[in-house]
Amino acid sequence: MISAKLNVPALFVFATLLFGATTASAQTGLSFFAVNPCRVVDTRNPVATNGGPVMTQGGQRNFAIRNNCGVPADAAAVSLNVTIVNATTSSFLTLWPAGTTRPTVSTINFSQTDPSLANGAIVALGPAGSPDLSVFNCCGNVHVILDITGYFK
Repeated sequence: MISAKLNVPALFVFATLLFGATTASAQTGLSFFAVNPCRVVDTRNPVATNGGPVMTQGGQRNFAIRNNCGVPADAAAVSLNVTIVNATTSSFLTLWPAGTTRPTVSTINFSQTDPSLANGAIVALGPAGSPDLSVFNCCGNVHVILDITGYFK
């Protein structure tokens, strides 16, 4: 396991990446822990918390990330790859911490001509004891795959 100490206020980094915020928090010192890439969500699988069904137009789903794929219960954020498969129209996905307001930015943009497309992201997780990560799909239907590559705590 690799650990790297962040030298900037961690919440500032997450807020800037996720919400375009320009103010810093007093919280600092989160460490990054790499994990072997692990598929935590795949909506092509049978219906389950982290499986199907397909993401539909205007649909939002909450996924359980903590205590899966080596992400501990006290993780504050995750590094992941988000992949789309079999989109029926041009659309975008937004990922954000569950239990908070959905940001107005996209995590990945795609069209129906993309058989599959991936993008890396760092996303904060919702408060402990609640769903961890929310995903919104704008338009059409699309399958979503989330592969964890690390976490921050």
